[in-house]
Amino acid sequence: MQDRKTCVSIIYQYKGTGLARPVDAMQAERLDFEAPYGESIAALPIPAVGDSVVLKLTGKGAGAFKVLTRHFAYLELDPGLSLNINIVVTDLEENEYLTRIKE
Repeated sequence: MQDRKTCVSIIYQYKGTGLARPVDAMQAERLDFEAPYGESIAALPIPAVGDSVVLKLTGKGAGAFKVLTRHFAYLELDPGLSLNINIVVTDLEENEYLTRIKE
């Protein structure tokens, strides 16, 4: 019998100013993590709404972005739990980025 585990996948999508929904541009690198089933995933780097992140989005290039929303999808699978996290980001003003990294 396989050990039960929690598989976490974080997916970033870009939403430009004035757009009704995110575009199909997602981060270029996959962000996948595993943890023993039933243990906390609090140590994983999951940014909160309002946080800034630097990442490379396909079709957009690398840059600093602000987190707009987060959506969590939990699926109980054999042998464990699958957690997919969709994070929507938007542009971060350059002066806002510089202020944040100096804090």
